[in-house]
Amino acid sequence: MRKSTLLLTLTTLTLASLAVAQTELRPIQKVMQARAAWMKAMSQNLGAKDLAAVAKDAGELSAQAAKVAGGAEGERRVLHQQVSDLAKAAAEAATKGDEVLTKAKLGEIKATCADCHAKFRDK
Repeated sequence: MRKSTLLLTLTTLTLASLAVAQTELRPIQKVMQARAAWMKAMSQNLGAKDLAAVAKDAGELSAQAAKVAGGAEGERRVLHQQVSDLAKAAAEAATKGDEVLTKAKLGEIKATCADCHAKFRDK
């Protein structure tokens, strides 16, 4: 009896773990993963002084954030639009070859992300 209960419990836990592991990410999670990848790439490319790559990634981030802002409401819309505007400014600075301004704009994007996470994700 104890062995069958233990086996049933282990089987249930295993199946539940597999179900959770295969859960599809929510759309906003996919958005945030893409943003994290862009931010990492831009930081690395800025360090390598590859401003063309930074400008490309910042432009893509700006477009994506603007699209998400269009479907958001309230403060979420404001924060997504702020990320879009900052990314656009970073792309313009990188295109002009201004490393200092590009780095500053990337820092502002990170601060906006942290602000949004504190208000919405980390609650």
